Amino acid sequence: MNKVNIDLRGLIHLGKMSGGYFVTTFVNNAIPFLVLPILTRYLAPEQYANVALFSFYLALVNALTGYSITTVIGKHFFDSDKKHIASLIGNSLLIVLAFSLTAMLLIFITHLFWQKYFNLSLFWFILIPLTSFAFIVFSMGMTVLRNEKKKLLFGKYQIGNTAINIALSLLLIVVFLQGWQGRVGGIVVANIISALLMYCYLKSNGYVLFAISKKVIKSILNIVMPLIPNSFQSVIISQVGIFFMQYYFSKELLGVYAVGFQVAFAIMLLNSALALSWSPYLYEQLAKLQAINKMYLTRMFLALIAVMFLGVVFVNIFSDIILRIMTNRQYFSAKKFIPWFTIGFFFQGLYIFLAPILIKFEKQKYISIISFLNMITMIVMNIWFVRAFGFMGIAYAFTLIYFLMFLAFAWKAQQVFPLPWLKALKVWN
Repeated sequence: MNKVNIDLRGLIHLGKMSGGYFVTTFVNNAIPFLVLPILTRYLAPEQYANVALFSFYLALVNALTGYSITTVIGKHFFDSDKKHIASLIGNSLLIVLAFSLTAMLLIFITHLFWQKYFNLSLFWFILIPLTSFAFIVFSMGMTVLRNEKKKLLFGKYQIGNTAINIALSLLLIVVFLQGWQGRVGGIVVANIISALLMYCYLKSNGYVLFAISKKVIKSILNIVMPLIPNSFQSVIISQVGIFFMQYYFSKELLGVYAVGFQVAFAIMLLNSALALSWSPYLYEQLAKLQAINKMYLTRMFLALIAVMFLGVVFVNIFSDIILRIMTNRQYFSAKKFIPWFTIGFFFQGLYIFLAPILIKFEKQKYISIISFLNMITMIVMNIWFVRAFGFMGIAYAFTLIYFLMFLAFAWKAQQVFPLPWLKALKVWN
């Protein structure tokens, strides 16, 4: 008689780890989605487009000012003492501050000469580096909480940040009728408040040590600098369509596009929730390389792939209902974008799950090269596809580039750390 040839203990362990993070991340990301009916009622598509543009430019600056610096904490957390981690965080804060001030100067110069291409005033642009610095401070603290496995505290800070963000935004939009500026103002203020609270936590728990060390700074930069192109390309690939949509077409169409992106972002939500527990678990396993069970690990990968696939199917089946419930008639045409976004996010999730392997085996330069090539390819594809397919070409490019990115990561990961994919699929004797 055939029997199942699989030990589920590893998968159960990962499931338990993911559970707490999944719930808090789901609730956290569900909050802005649940207020979508209010935003789409008070903001016309062209106003919603301004919020999307601000978010896109903020994400770009986050990448350039060192969001990837959280990788430094994750990489060293399990094989370094607390004092060294505190030194890493202290020096990282100084590096991010320097990057943010540089970004502010570059934004001022760029806006001075090319204002017509960006469609936002200098006032909002100048606030972006400040917001970015606050966001990265908050993210560093969240990385510490995740690696400490403090799920409840992690959820408290995560949901608290979003709750402040949305509460302020609704107050400014609904009560004070500030339009899209109210939504953006909520984003800025919420990030600053959350960063201050997180800094207090890190400082009071001995995770911040301002002892400037050239050696520590060099070690941080050796990891971060090659990853900046990867962070930058991640934003370009996922959100550069926002820029091209308003450049080639209209802000009204961009608003519809952005709502479709928001609905499909449920897949990114799922991806993030799984990665929050998967990444530290994988780093922990790779730290004891000789004792690792590759079969367990491969089946965990396959389980993650299956969950992501089911998520894509679910969102696409119910996208029409979601749009009719959560938005008004002006946004119903966003449905045409959703399948392409969800498939793209699916492949993005797969390469994110593989990325810790490349980082652990010091393949940051490979990541950097692939990231740069894909970023250039994405920009070229957007221009080409717009001419060939119209505005839908931007969505097609989104899907194709993530598929290419996944292939590049999967090929190199299998080279440096081969996994038994075919054997793992054989679950029956």
